[in-house]
Amino acid sequence: MSGRLLGQDASVLRSAGADVDALAGIEEWARRSVVVPEGTLVVDAHVHLGVDRDGHKLSAADLVADLDANGIDRAVAFPADEPGPGGDFRESNGRVLKAAGAHPSRIIPFCRVDPAVGAEAAMDEAQAGGARGLKLHPVAQRFAPEGDECVAVVRRATDLGWPVLFHAGFGARALGPAFTALLERVPDARLILAHGGRGDHRALAVLAAAYPDVVFDTSIAALPDLVSLPPERIVFGTDRPYGDHAQALHLVGAAARVAGWDATAVRGVLGGNIMRLLGGAS
Repeated sequence: MSGRLLGQDASVLRSAGADVDALAGIEEWARRSVVVPEGTLVVDAHVHLGVDRDGHKLSAADLVADLDANGIDRAVAFPADEPGPGGDFRESNGRVLKAAGAHPSRIIPFCRVDPAVGAEAAMDEAQAGGARGLKLHPVAQRFAPEGDECVAVVRRATDLGWPVLFHAGFGARALGPAFTALLERVPDARLILAHGGRGDHRALAVLAAAYPDVVFDTSIAALPDLVSLPPERIVFGTDRPYGDHAQALHLVGAAARVAGWDATAVRGVLGGNIMRLLGGAS
């Protein structure tokens, strides 16, 4: 049990002297803490594939094994911060699309771009290859969500019917005014604000109330932030390889108990809400 649930981290933990079996027991308990209603399609809406500039990495094979170990049906995956020599993410987008082709029932591919570097061509290429959405990271790629280049990218994604997942966690500046300006220009955008909008949660929650297609993912989010939101505005996410499935499932279970979500709400958070944004994509 220890090697699979802890995945590629098990050997690192063991070499550091950790009791891997005890940790695996805790992980198993955390995974089981959410009561999954029968028939629920569980979808992780936030996974990075590839090798990030900071050294974090996740392969498609390890992702699928993690999904199997944790009872998760599918994952939305996009490149790590791996833009390639041209800075346009075309190569790493291609690797995600290839992974999705190898695991079509398990991986839903999003592409990633830098709005200032060949974004339109990268998006067109990814769309032709089967991408279903877009990931943007204003901190890593150093752009403003309300800037003209980002607005153009979000407009293009929206015209394609794509949701756009934004980093909205630590390291971001105050985001309420930025996303207010963005949504004024692209009011029909389908936005997924990562990490529960932890970078500016209160302002983003007030803003999102006026836009039915703006949701928050649970990856590394704060429990009080999640329980303050209507469950139809929440999608399950892990931020793998930074987060882990057991902890993320535990957070959803805790939020469900604190907020009193019923089975319909839990189904939505765990998979129904992200599938709605994807237009019911298979």
